[in-house]
Parts: sequence; C-alpha cells; structure tokens
Amino acid sequence: MNVRECFEKGLLVKAQVSGETIESTVNLARHCLERASGNFEIKYYDVTFTLAYQAMLHTARALVFKDNIKERSHVCVVLYLKEKYRENPSVVKYLNILDSYRISRNEVVYRGGYVSREEASGAIEDAKDFLKLAGEILGLG
Repeated sequence: MNVRECFEKGLLVKAQVSGETIESTVNLARHCLERASGNFEIKYYDVTFTLAYQAMLHTARALVFKDNIKERSHVCVVLYLKEKYRENPSVVKYLNILDSYRISRNEVVYRGGYVSREEASGAIEDAKDFLKLAGEILGLG
C-alpha cells in the first residue's frame, strides 16, 4: 500500500482538524505514556508495551492532524508521515520504530506474545522521545 491508495480507500481523508483536537490527541498520548509507566512498575510488560505503542500512535496522529488529515489506518499514518518527513531522519527513525512496534503489538494483543522488561522499558523511552520531538514540530515545546 502507498499514500495514494490510503486516500483512495478512505483510510486517509482531508478534513478540517482543530487545534483543540491536535492538543487533545497529544494529551491522550501523554496519558497512554503515564499508564505505560504505571504498568511497568507492576511488571505488566505486555500492557506497558501496548500502551507505549498507543502513545506513539497518538503522537503520530497529532502530526497527521496538523496537516488537516484524519486517519483510519495505523499503517497509513506511518506511510503518510514517512513521505512527509522523509528529509527528517529523526522523525523517520521513530516512524520506523512505530511500525515495528505495530507488528509486535499485534503479536502481543492477538496471540499473547511475550514482552520482556527491556522491551517494555525501551518502548516507554521511544514513546517519550517521539512525543518530545513531535511536540517541537507541533510548537508545543
């Protein structure tokens, strides 16, 4: 699939997106990150990983919303942003991580896959770093 197909299939749609929606999406990413950290403390590493993935996805969604586009596909979010930020290796790095985590998350959620302490910890750090980077792009500091 490519970005053009994402639009043709209605998985990405041009739409007016308010600043409030972008801000609430970033807040949702922060909330997921807080919950991931809390679950890490009680050694629920699979839940930690899933919530860290959600934090990264909401962060990416906020970047898509900034361009007045709504999404209906995790894959299309990544494809769109990779195309848009192809000249920004820092963003592309986190989009590659997000896509890798998407595949791992599916294994965890749908097949009961195992998540180690190290994987869970790494996912939290990646989500924090991506959120910080996106905040700079979005002008949220």
